[in-house]
Amino acid sequence: MVRIGNAASPEELFEMVLEAAHEAVGYESASLMTVDPAGDALMVRAARGVRLEGTRVTVGPSISWQALERREAIILEGPANTELGTTYTKDVPFAICLPLMAAAKTLGVLNVNRKGHPGNDGVSFLRILSDQCALAIERMELYGDLQHFTGQLLSQEEEQRRRLARDLHDGLAPILVSAHAQLQSANVENEQVDKATQLLRRAIRETREILGTVRPATLDDLGLVAALSAAAREMADDAGWTLEEALDDPGPLSREAESTLYRVAVEALNNVKKHAAAHEVRLALLKTEDTLEIDVADDGHGFETEQWGEAGVRPGHFGLLGMRERVAFLGGLCKVQSRRGEGTTIRIVVPRDRLR
Repeated sequence: MVRIGNAASPEELFEMVLEAAHEAVGYESASLMTVDPAGDALMVRAARGVRLEGTRVTVGPSISWQALERREAIILEGPANTELGTTYTKDVPFAICLPLMAAAKTLGVLNVNRKGHPGNDGVSFLRILSDQCALAIERMELYGDLQHFTGQLLSQEEEQRRRLARDLHDGLAPILVSAHAQLQSANVENEQVDKATQLLRRAIRETREILGTVRPATLDDLGLVAALSAAAREMADDAGWTLEEALDDPGPLSREAESTLYRVAVEALNNVKKHAAAHEVRLALLKTEDTLEIDVADDGHGFETEQWGEAGVRPGHFGLLGMRERVAFLGGLCKVQSRRGEGTTIRIVVPRDRLR
């Protein structure tokens, strides 16, 4: 039963259920059917002993549909009772059709066909198995809905960021640069003009930093690797780091995933710049068959991990919490390894099937 709760996909779940039923009571054939989205048919999703996968059973007097409508198991020993209004199509001495129900929702049917009655304990096990299967199906459906909703949120957020980046790039930034040029060309030397010029320079610099965080032009023009490399080198120049890069080509990425990975990596680099007092920084993007990993490691003063990130976030250090939340939207993890005086490594690991 524990294995069923750990199934990674509906297909794996259905095979586990049929395997559990076979180990517990044995059978000559079995099938697992789910109600299709329209609610007008049952679809065979997995079968043993017979080749039924993909078979579609429309609403009607079949035993499977009657089990769903009655919301209770139907047990057949020999020919189907005439009161059912239908015959069972399989010539077997014993059959049981168990509805898969989660609360008031009917999700499908588990069918088991045997040479004889499996005993009351066997029937009880099959009832429990069908209940556990229904709960697992419902959890997977809810998780799928959550993934879809998360994807919509990421798309909406990314579009808002693109709009903000355009407004800053085409509106505010040129005005600041123009005002700075006007002050310089006025050839007026006094304390107030000098202070205004310094403030404009600071505003231009901070606007560029905001643009880089929101969505830099290099991300759209050159992709994730080039954008990360440019951001890391700029920070290295400002902070005086020695920068080591090891960046694999991540392959095709959705715009939302690309932007999220860029932002969390830049946030990790900013954490180093603000808190680490590092001399050497390593930025790595590593691709495996199943995952994409981004590592940001430094030789700075570090901290005790249990005080920041693992058990909780200290006041003033909310950047890591935001990174974790963003990575979680992609189904990934953000881990921190650090020890006082021995530097820090931030590791971001995301499944590749969530990045396309």
